[in-house]
Amino acid sequence: MTEYRSGDLSFSSMAVLRDLGEIPSVSLDYFESRVLPPLPQGVDVTKIKESLRHARVWSKGSRRWAAFKRNPKKCTKCEDTAFKPLSRVFDAVVREARQTIGNRKATLMYASRPTKLPTSERSNSTRPDAFLLLREKKSIDDKTDTINDSHRGSWNDIAVSFEFKKGTGEEDCEEDDEKVISSLHHIMRSDPCRRSTLGVTIEDTQMRFWFTCRAITLVSQPFDFFTEPEHLIHFFCSVAFANEQQLGWDPTVQRVCVEGKPQYNITVCTDEGKETVYQTTKTISDFSAHVMQGRGTRVFQVRLMLQNGQPVRNAEPLVLKDSWRELGRAREDEILGQIFDGLGKKYGTKKVSEARDYFLTVVAAGDVMVHGEKDQTTSLLRDADELPPDLGLHRLPADDLPEWEPTRSSEGLTPNFSSVSPSVEKLQIHHRTHYRLVFKEVCEPIHDLNRLDTVFKVLMDIHKALQLLHSIGWVHRDLSTSNVLYWGGMGKLADLDYAKHVDSNKSHEVRTGTPEFMACEVEAQAYLFGPFRLKGPGEDRNWCPFKFNPLHDMESLWWIATWSLYYHVDQKGGWPSSEQITQFYKLFPGRLNARFSTFSTPLKYNGLPASFQRAGYGVALMHAAIVAAYKESEMTEPPDYTNPLEKLNSAFTERLASAFAVSKNIEIFSPNAKRQREDPPSDTGDAKQPSKEKQDTDTSNKKPKV
Repeated sequence: MTEYRSGDLSFSSMAVLRDLGEIPSVSLDYFESRVLPPLPQGVDVTKIKESLRHARVWSKGSRRWAAFKRNPKKCTKCEDTAFKPLSRVFDAVVREARQTIGNRKATLMYASRPTKLPTSERSNSTRPDAFLLLREKKSIDDKTDTINDSHRGSWNDIAVSFEFKKGTGEEDCEEDDEKVISSLHHIMRSDPCRRSTLGVTIEDTQMRFWFTCRAITLVSQPFDFFTEPEHLIHFFCSVAFANEQQLGWDPTVQRVCVEGKPQYNITVCTDEGKETVYQTTKTISDFSAHVMQGRGTRVFQVRLMLQNGQPVRNAEPLVLKDSWRELGRAREDEILGQIFDGLGKKYGTKKVSEARDYFLTVVAAGDVMVHGEKDQTTSLLRDADELPPDLGLHRLPADDLPEWEPTRSSEGLTPNFSSVSPSVEKLQIHHRTHYRLVFKEVCEPIHDLNRLDTVFKVLMDIHKALQLLHSIGWVHRDLSTSNVLYWGGMGKLADLDYAKHVDSNKSHEVRTGTPEFMACEVEAQAYLFGPFRLKGPGEDRNWCPFKFNPLHDMESLWWIATWSLYYHVDQKGGWPSSEQITQFYKLFPGRLNARFSTFSTPLKYNGLPASFQRAGYGVALMHAAIVAAYKESEMTEPPDYTNPLEKLNSAFTERLASAFAVSKNIEIFSPNAKRQREDPPSDTGDAKQPSKEKQDTDTSNKKPKV
């Protein structure tokens, strides 16, 4: 869903929990052998345990750590005090381990600052009870890291987050779960230098280990760290002496301070082995990084800084995309190449030259290379391809979402909407490959345009791009306002990560895209417009499984046109009519499988601003043409969309051109922010719709919600 891109932290955290739902609970043996960094050569956990016993750090007789005079549950003081001895345990374990590995210095140190909020470049209210952080910090002295912050620690340096509870009740466990997930989520969403991170929760003496990367989130089965100290010893030895790469940092991204602000030097390695370094100048979009499992896409505006090891001066601005594609899937530039090859074979080179105008120009592309190897989530899990057969399921607490409140939002967040990762089976590891692309064009997404005629010019060009794709049997599958772009007077179609040939038999997820712009049938994973046919006894009810087809791309294009009209007003400082607001919330309710009843009825456009209504009439006719195309195509099983698509293309060509013509010089504006506190209409039927919505304090990349 979309809630964790709202910008509100409590809203975001609960939505992340709800999205994860249940996560695999694995044995300690699996966690230690597959998830944790390998023990340093020479470290023997059994021998260290014996050394600690001889040093009276841990007592075999009382089966407890000497630093803990009593169980935390029996401590009459606060949790901070009850678990403070854990710091001495960490120091003792590291001290004993160093004696066996040549007195090697630890990478991490233990810190307990539960009342202090770690510094962060992103808004965050999470205060971990303790953490292990880098001795050689990754954080920089920018405006977020002042002298007064020096004792707070920085999220950019935290390798392991801890949460403590003296009690062992259900509420105690759930609160620890919620807090540790919040910490893991904050690190993964806010820090472009991270590939994975770890956590620890303790209720009295029951301890669990946590891990997350772009492929999966795991928790270990609990153990008593008093009576089974070997697991804690293993954990501390494993992480304390691991290098930064093993702890989840990306060595190909360096945080730097430029004019008092954090920026990133990002290395791109092409397939030919050529390395170039780009420095970010601003974040264009990062809301996909909020999803803990998935592509984690970040898009930056950058300048070329180093080429062949030599500085580059006065370089033109470019766009860099950093993302994680599903293992075995083609990279976006490779997909684009396949599309151009298909067009060339069918139409010749002239058509390919024409097609290039509607897509982004790739300047550089390659998988991320870490010490000579492709950066894949398999390396983060020590080549584990499958989860163990003896795993359990750990259900995370996911109550109803709290009331939305404003904070700094994600960059490039389309109002109300954003990408969601495809649904995945929780009991599988969906490994991913890290890659980067650099594009020539620094575009403007359609949701940032301020003229209605420009919006429809972009949609006309995107329709042409889709016609080219569809003519050679390809579908895009992920149209949204974030990848429908404007540059140089033309529309550009981006984000081909999920594009595929309709006859491809590769088993990648079908339900892709942004919920608010996703075709209703794709949401439902079912054909919705064909005549009902009662199947006989024993007849295979799944003989005609649902399959994405070009009509679904066309519907997504229509949803973007509809959003552009129903979201905006035609006067600066204006506010939409109550009818426009009501219709907007019916069309875009903010949850899956809630739009079909509205989509299946004629589009109402009379509530739009008067200057929008002629374009609205054209969009309403496009809607009628889509419904007719669905009904005609689904008269057969499987649907035959060839003729309906041809008719639909003719209708779209005519209606988009007409909407463009009647929208000349019409400016569009976001609704007046001062009216944001008004409730959405009560007749939308959305009981979970936020009751209050205020403008974010950072509006440079975000439009307020209607």
